[in-house]
Amino acid sequence: MKHVWRKQKPRTPGFTRAYTMETPLGDILEAEFNFHERLVRLAVEIKEEKGRMYSSTVRNGIVLQEKDISSGRAYPVFRKLWPFRDYFSSLPDNDLLLSVGGCYDIFPPVQQEYQDRRFDSGRDSSFPRSSRYDSVFGIVRETRFQRWKRRRREEIEARGTLWERFKRRFWGDLQDISLGCGIAYLVYLFYYDYVVLGWSLAALGMTTGLLDFLVRKRSVLFTKVLSFLSLGSYFFYTGYVYF
Repeated sequence: MKHVWRKQKPRTPGFTRAYTMETPLGDILEAEFNFHERLVRLAVEIKEEKGRMYSSTVRNGIVLQEKDISSGRAYPVFRKLWPFRDYFSSLPDNDLLLSVGGCYDIFPPVQQEYQDRRFDSGRDSSFPRSSRYDSVFGIVRETRFQRWKRRRREEIEARGTLWERFKRRFWGDLQDISLGCGIAYLVYLFYYDYVVLGWSLAALGMTTGLLDFLVRKRSVLFTKVLSFLSLGSYFFYTGYVYF
């Protein structure tokens, strides 16, 4: 997936570069950078937590400060920033990423590929390649199943559970359906024509899909779109054939 970062004016005094992006789930990510001091500020506004904001200030791979911006208190933010590591790793500023220095598993693209290859092979460069002396040195390696299980767990933590994803989408989709049905009802009362109603429902179905894709930046709920299209087809056919 292509992650699109936009440049913006730094909101924090002392920083010279700033970037922002919105994830498909509506979370807002920000990164600010002071090139001369090699200082980086990472921030995330989590939609699921009603817009609560967290930030971390890093210099050359050392975390200087972690903070819950909403309350103004110091707060350990690793679990808040870590799920967005892939987004931050795609920042179009290699100097910034080098200054982060791997905190929260955020790496420049080249280093990220190296990390993936290292874990894929099940070896660290500091360990001998042979597993003959594992028991002697106390080395415990991941099996294929353990590696698959770890990656699966990381994906679930990053995306959220099925119930969490459902809660994120429910109200937006319910509003689309309610508004679409309301507009279709008004169109029917105005024209009193099943053919026009069918065209209206089909257009509303396509509109809700475009809203998800272009405005909300999330995957399209095809069940919602197909429901409008199916109803539109039914009313169009009924009006065209029988009336």
